[in-house]
Amino acid sequence: MSATAHISENEARAVAEEGRESGWSKPSFAKELFLGEFRFDLIHPHRRPGVDDAERGTAFLDQLRDYCATLDGAVIEREARIPDTDIKGWADLDCSGIKIPREYGGLGLSQVTCNRALMLLGSVYPSVGALGSAQCSRSCSPSHRSATLRARASAHP
Repeated sequence: MSATAHISENEARAVAEEGRESGWSKPSFAKELFLGEFRFDLIHPHRRPGVDDAERGTAFLDQLRDYCATLDGAVIEREARIPDTDIKGWADLDCSGIKIPREYGGLGLSQVTCNRALMLLGSVYPSVGALGSAQCSRSCSPSHRSATLRARASAHP
């Protein structure tokens, strides 16, 4: 077992607060739409992933598809829980790090890949999709987007 630093609740909260956005300088399509402005330039042309990102995403989704084929939604329904073996498979694929940058031990995949992963997971059983959704939401939190290097490293040792 690897040694990890203990992080108190207050320290974790401080990291989260440090990473929270306090101002929004970038334009937002939804915000502009609510203000009565249709800013098509904010959504078109759609950004395309690089070749490496697309290949890594496709490889991950292929592995995830194989993993999902081993899951049994009827067992989850009957037992009212996701079996430990299913959770182990989840961990083996590093599904909790889909969007965490690679320099912090995650997979560093795109939001599009994360969305496709959620479609696969949700097709097995709703609670499996919810588990994936929670992980994707957590892994794109403000501390991953804008916190300092030290804060990121302490948040994900």
